[in-house]
Amino acid sequence: MNIDLATIALILVISSIFQAIFIFFLSSKYPGVDHFGASCSFFALGFLFVMLQGSSDNGLITVVIGNALLLLALIFQYLGLVSYLDLPENKWLPFIVFAFCLVSLVYFEFVFNSISLRIFSVYLSFATIALLIAATLFNIRKPPFPRQIPLLFMLFAIISVFSVFRGIYALFSPPIGNALTPTIFQIFSFSGAFIFNIIVTFTFIVMNNERMSADIRTAKEQFEQIFNLSPDASLITSLPNGKIVNFNLGFLNFTGFTREEVENKSLLELNLYEQPADREKLLKAITDNQSVDDYELNFRTKNNDIRICSISAKIIMMNNTPHIISIINDITDRKNAELALIKSEEKYRFLTEFTSDVIWLFNLTHNTFTYMSPSIFQLRGLTPEEAMAENLADSMTADSLQRVRADLQKNVKTFIANPKAPNTYLIEIQQPCKNGSLIWVEVSTKYRYHSSGDIELVGVSRNIDKRKKAEEKVLYLSYHDQLTGLYNRRFYEEELLRLDTLRNLPIALIMADVNGLKLINDAYGHQMGDKILKEFAQILKSECRHDEIASRVGGDEFVILFSKTDRTSVENIIKRLNAAISKVRIDNIILSVSMGFAIKTDPHDDLTDVFKRAEDAMYQHKLTISPNIKKATIELIVNSIYERNHQEVIHSQLVCDYCQAIGRELGLETEALDQLGLAGLRHDIGEIAIDAAILNKSEKLNAAEWAEIKRHPEIGYHILRSVNELTEIAKFVLEHHERWDGKGYPKGLKANEITLQGRIIAIADAYCTMTTDRPYCRALTDEEAIIEIKKCAGQQFDEQLARTFVEKVLKKEWPTS
Repeated sequence: MNIDLATIALILVISSIFQAIFIFFLSSKYPGVDHFGASCSFFALGFLFVMLQGSSDNGLITVVIGNALLLLALIFQYLGLVSYLDLPENKWLPFIVFAFCLVSLVYFEFVFNSISLRIFSVYLSFATIALLIAATLFNIRKPPFPRQIPLLFMLFAIISVFSVFRGIYALFSPPIGNALTPTIFQIFSFSGAFIFNIIVTFTFIVMNNERMSADIRTAKEQFEQIFNLSPDASLITSLPNGKIVNFNLGFLNFTGFTREEVENKSLLELNLYEQPADREKLLKAITDNQSVDDYELNFRTKNNDIRICSISAKIIMMNNTPHIISIINDITDRKNAELALIKSEEKYRFLTEFTSDVIWLFNLTHNTFTYMSPSIFQLRGLTPEEAMAENLADSMTADSLQRVRADLQKNVKTFIANPKAPNTYLIEIQQPCKNGSLIWVEVSTKYRYHSSGDIELVGVSRNIDKRKKAEEKVLYLSYHDQLTGLYNRRFYEEELLRLDTLRNLPIALIMADVNGLKLINDAYGHQMGDKILKEFAQILKSECRHDEIASRVGGDEFVILFSKTDRTSVENIIKRLNAAISKVRIDNIILSVSMGFAIKTDPHDDLTDVFKRAEDAMYQHKLTISPNIKKATIELIVNSIYERNHQEVIHSQLVCDYCQAIGRELGLETEALDQLGLAGLRHDIGEIAIDAAILNKSEKLNAAEWAEIKRHPEIGYHILRSVNELTEIAKFVLEHHERWDGKGYPKGLKANEITLQGRIIAIADAYCTMTTDRPYCRALTDEEAIIEIKKCAGQQFDEQLARTFVEKVLKKEWPTS
């Protein structure tokens, strides 16, 4: 069978071009129509390149681009359908398939020349896209859907199946040298493509036309619903004879007539015009301009009520005959209200005289004030006459005047272009008072035409000075740290973005961290910690220049930001800061700050990395000096306790000695004995945070005071734990008021849940306390204290440890029951 495939290809090209042109002329208001037009264009181009295979040796154009265009046409059909039918779209698969096809074509044409594999990859891609389209159409579950969907599903399913068989056949059949070789599959491919393309395009056009028809019907139904359900009176009349051809329920409600009384009548026949001559005036206005808006005249209802109405009407064509569609709005109530408003002008004028806001009129044409309410005296200390004698330049500051003139120039143009618009504006300005002070005023203005034709401003001025000051305070707090007055993290981050430009290089960051702040907070309270932070902030303010931005970015972290600087300058300011820090003493507390810096010199450096380098340098410095500072701070805490209560020196040393003595009797090693002794020596370090008045109170403590006393083991634990070398003994100090029966504090541990050291300190502390005079009780004798320890053994104390203390350390007999 001798069939010329080139002729079929040419027919395909021509038909696809005509299909594309036809589709592009369709209504493009629906999504997906343009995709279908593009699809037909790609089909035409693709088959045009296929035709060239017989006369060109350029495989890139004829094979690669030709087949790619055909696949792209199928992809655009998919995109058009999902868009047109508002279906979920697979965003990646079409492009993955296209990329696979394109790579395969290039590879099997220029790298590994295999016609069979090339055909297989192309038809496999066709099959995938066709199957994707068929599956998408099959999964439509959202009614109503076009009745053409099953046909489209069947077409694309057939294309998918055919493409699979064609691709597999190419692997096992002799390769063809040219796409125009008239094999049975090539004939089927070309003929099928022609038939498929015609049917799909025709089906889409039918589907689009049906959709347009449905939309037109819907639009007509919606118009009829709007027309019939509108609360305003609506009607359509024939222009030649004035007969009413359609009307709504609002018209019947407005006029009071029944439907039968209105049908085939004119407004004149219904006697609706108060003055019959009004009809001719209305018709002339409509015919002169083809429409009218808000045309006012009076109508008479069935019961002879006269209603003031506003009519909007337009000439329309129906069945090649001019008609008028009118909407009648009853504005009687509004007109009566306007009349009442005019009559009450004196009343409102009275109100303007006594309102706290200043009401004024300004004639823009003559640049003069024409009215000023007396409340101007409360606002600026001026009489109305003095205020009206001012010009704009005298009535406000220079900055405000510049903004007002710019607004006036713009707003006047807007008003002249559309004087019926609201044309109301709000602006904040500063005005001088008679006493020389400045106040913030909010000015509300409306533009209007004066009866003389001049442009006039109606204004209301209100004192907002307190509000502006409050806003300034809020703005200040939004960019400043409330405690220190330095910039906060938000300002720092915004400034960092602003400075990060080439012209500001080098940019330097100094990271600073107050050492031992948590220890100070635990020992002396957060007020002392805040005092430390404020002192360091004051140093930053005094030592940094105006262009060096110091910010508090965390609890105890500060950052200083520099632009256009160098390493020497940064090192110099760190020296200045350290010198200032070394001079500070706050209630015998050491102010210590760790600092590190980094510099950005390369424009490509990320400031986040620069910040990290500065932070690392700061932490390196902190690791060096922070432990020593913490140890020194603990020594200061201990000395503060001793200065506050000299008896505490003796008590702590005795507890230390007794603890070590008990430990020796238990056979503890030297290192454990040292730790136990140090824990005994520091067991009451937490009392630094307790009010001395409570510690030395001779009367019975109340519940709140007793709760405060019970905090000292936990406070001591946090203080000691801040130093690595004291972490272990911190736990012993935490437990030295726990009881054997579990009724102690702070954790309520019992028996062996309490560490051995905690139990030892409890016994030594209790004995030393009982045998020493205190403000709240006299000292017991040794014998009385031993009897008390015996009584509490097994309840407050570990009985075995208590007996060891009495018999082995004190060398006394254990009391008998």
